[in-house]
Amino acid sequence: MFILSINTASNKSNIVFWKDGEIYELFYSTNSRTYGETLTNNLRDLLNKSKWNLKDVDIFSVVTGPGSFTGLRIGVVTIKTLAQIYKKPTVGISYLEALAFQTSFKGLKVPVMSARKGEVHAGFYIDEDPIYPEDVYSYNTFLSLLNKFSKDNPTIIIGGISEDLKLLLPQNIISTSEFLNSIRGETLVYITLKKYQKGDIKDYLTLLPDYRQKSSAEINWEKKHERTGSKN
Repeated sequence: MFILSINTASNKSNIVFWKDGEIYELFYSTNSRTYGETLTNNLRDLLNKSKWNLKDVDIFSVVTGPGSFTGLRIGVVTIKTLAQIYKKPTVGISYLEALAFQTSFKGLKVPVMSARKGEVHAGFYIDEDPIYPEDVYSYNTFLSLLNKFSKDNPTIIIGGISEDLKLLLPQNIISTSEFLNSIRGETLVYITLKKYQKGDIKDYLTLLPDYRQKSSAEINWEKKHERTGSKN
């Protein structure tokens, strides 16, 4: 089995090749303005290093969200294009799911990612199983769910959150260290294999980014047209 997996959801990105237990990974930092400039070059560099060929890939997988709008779009479009060219299946991976999967903890695992002001992307997991849907939550809703689910479970927060939300967390909640908040290549491979074996796959047409919230451009457009409509 040969897997190519890409994560461009955050500024710490991965390109991973895995073939029958052997892994090559390129882990690098970028930002939303440079994803398009770096992804293709880094993919080419990893191909040269591994001496493997894209035509031999069996499954293409990618982190579909939540995360950077630009990063998710570029990562998903890249995988869709490769899957179309080589006629292979794809797997979509949640960024929060990956954080929960790779964290060894007996209790409630709460993967998070900062969203807009007053909001947070979050999921709630016991072992590898979600106990409540991933979504974008207001601080009040998130804290209410956190208090509810952590009442009978030791709880760990995984991922980056804003300083104002940190101040609101209950004192008994554990937070992971910064170096544990980035997705590892082995995690992407593990989830890809698990989903593939369950038949949770897509083709290049049905694989889509999962932004989970509107972009600033969409919000500004709606506000502008609301004002225009009210004048008419």
